[in-house]
Amino acid sequence: MPQLTNKDYRKNSFEPRIAIVQLIFGIIYAFVTAIGIYLAFRVYEATQQQPWLQYFFVLLFAVLAGKSFYIYATTRIAQNTGVYVTAKVENIVPTHGITIVEGLLNMPDNTTLPIESRFAGETVAHELKRFLDEHNTKKLPALLVNKDSKHPRGQFLVKTRAGHLDPEYINSLITDK
Repeated sequence: MPQLTNKDYRKNSFEPRIAIVQLIFGIIYAFVTAIGIYLAFRVYEATQQQPWLQYFFVLLFAVLAGKSFYIYATTRIAQNTGVYVTAKVENIVPTHGITIVEGLLNMPDNTTLPIESRFAGETVAHELKRFLDEHNTKKLPALLVNKDSKHPRGQFLVKTRAGHLDPEYINSLITDK
């Protein structure tokens, strides 16, 4: 098997937090668009001349808002239609205040997909390693999205709270065996 690089893991990883950021930007862009429409109306009312520059910026921010809402919607749809599978943990790295979990996701067609998930806090790495060692396993639940497309993506389904593994999540893993 060829050696996998960090880039291989990252390019197949699904990051749903991007959707939240895009939603926030979309709301901001929509607000700026509304202000631009109001200002264009006021300029036209005061001068009786077309405010072309204002129209340009209204259009620009409307396109940016539409793009942000589209990215949010497609990411949420992908997340909601994803398939729950297992993934083999290859490496757990605590670095610079985050935990990076790299692994191979088992695809329905019996192939593997290299994925990577990042979690806040280095403590998660130590707790996750301890959990996997105690239960003599290398597998964690994962989510496979866009499985029928050219570019399927995946993420580990690890729940954390305040930089530690969520105790309820650990209990659910033990009972799901």
